[in-house]
Amino acid sequence: MYAANKTEQFTSALASRDLIGQAKGMLTERYEIDAVQAFELIRKLSQDENIPVATLSAEMVRLGSESATPHTS
Repeated sequence: MYAANKTEQFTSALASRDLIGQAKGMLTERYEIDAVQAFELIRKLSQDENIPVATLSAEMVRLGSESATPHTS
């Protein structure tokens, strides 16, 4: 049970790290800032809005993916 819980936590942490990295990448490209500045921006917004960094990053990636998806009429 303990090992399964640790494995689940590790998997979740890796997924969060990937999403945070993707969100940082989006910000660095869009605003021409470096990765440190991008993370600070995410961190500040997270604190201001009282949203966990991983949750905020996931939402940024989701919204960014939606806007990048071509719309067909």
